[in-house]
Amino acid sequence: MPVFRTDHAPANRASVVSVAGRRLFGLAESAVIVGAAIAACRPNGDVGYVEIKTVPAAPITLTALYIDSTKLAPIRKGSAVLRQPTGTLKLQADGAGGALAQLCEIVVARNRITTVTVSVLERPPRCQCRNSGTDATHACVS
Repeated sequence: MPVFRTDHAPANRASVVSVAGRRLFGLAESAVIVGAAIAACRPNGDVGYVEIKTVPAAPITLTALYIDSTKLAPIRKGSAVLRQPTGTLKLQADGAGGALAQLCEIVVARNRITTVTVSVLERPPRCQCRNSGTDATHACVS
């Protein structure tokens, strides 16, 4: 016949310490994993933002735009925001004969939004830039 304990006390103190130690270790391990995941999600290095607006605003922009020879997805509803590394980027469009035609150079500043307005009705398209920071005069080089 089995013996049942009614006091719900552990059989010995070593098992209580062992369970508490495992829980504490598991909690610390979880905190390290979550901390590493948060650190991995942060952008590496200095980044800024480029807002591209097309004029006139259309449901989908038909003019193919490129940043440093990387083709952008069609801009929907006339606006798109991209996170880019700091520095100077080339905004280009499809030109004559399939060659890329440079529209302007965009200066991306750390933690700033550089807004580029592209007039897609003109051939070749034109761009106009402005920066949300204090150094707005160097936002774009046409």
